[in-house]
Amino acid sequence: MQSENSFTIFGWEHGFALVGILVVTVGFPLLVVRIYSKQLVQKIAISLAAVILISKIIEPLYRILMGEMWASENVLPLHLCDVGGILAGIMLINRNYYLYELTYFWGFGGTLQAILTPDLDYGFPHMDFFFFFIPHGLIIVSAIFATVVFKYRPTFKSIGRAFVTTAVYAMLIAPVNWLLDTNFLYLCGTPEQATLLDYLGPWPWYLLSLIPVSLFLFFLYYSPFLIADLVKGEKALSNR
Repeated sequence: MQSENSFTIFGWEHGFALVGILVVTVGFPLLVVRIYSKQLVQKIAISLAAVILISKIIEPLYRILMGEMWASENVLPLHLCDVGGILAGIMLINRNYYLYELTYFWGFGGTLQAILTPDLDYGFPHMDFFFFFIPHGLIIVSAIFATVVFKYRPTFKSIGRAFVTTAVYAMLIAPVNWLLDTNFLYLCGTPEQATLLDYLGPWPWYLLSLIPVSLFLFFLYYSPFLIADLVKGEKALSNR
């Protein structure tokens, strides 16, 4: 029988999950690079993708079996992190650069915030705990894995593509929320748990505030590559 203990933000179980995600995100790609082989990279990438995609199949089936068919938000994988996880899994298999851009910016711009302030009712060892942290954590792992192992990196244009894609997806999801009385992408209200959205004003004004905030975050996560390019440029000039 599952424990129905409530989840506490920054409690021991949250801290354990954060440390685990950090260790895997940093250590796993570096380990793969040290023992690099094309065959190994392909197997690991497919394995990561399989875990993400299988979790996205198992979760709705589990919720239907548990009688949650009425809760569309729990069954339909339409939240940004759900779609981001599916795209991350596909990216690891086909190495599509556009999907990498979305994985990177959605991962750090959205999923990371979700991991830090989870909209989660139950903690370990409830299944919701695993359904949340495993795929969310692996989105971050996938972004770093593709950056370190595939040698991918975002460009300045990637910011625009990721932002436009996000805006278009939000516009597509808005009528779905209206039809199903759901709150995908939190377009109709902020999560129950305290998040960054709580500091951006009441509904619907926080949606407008999200535009500059999203662009700022996307640029922030692009900035390490920009700084690296500037440093390389200075070194190249100094060597002439």
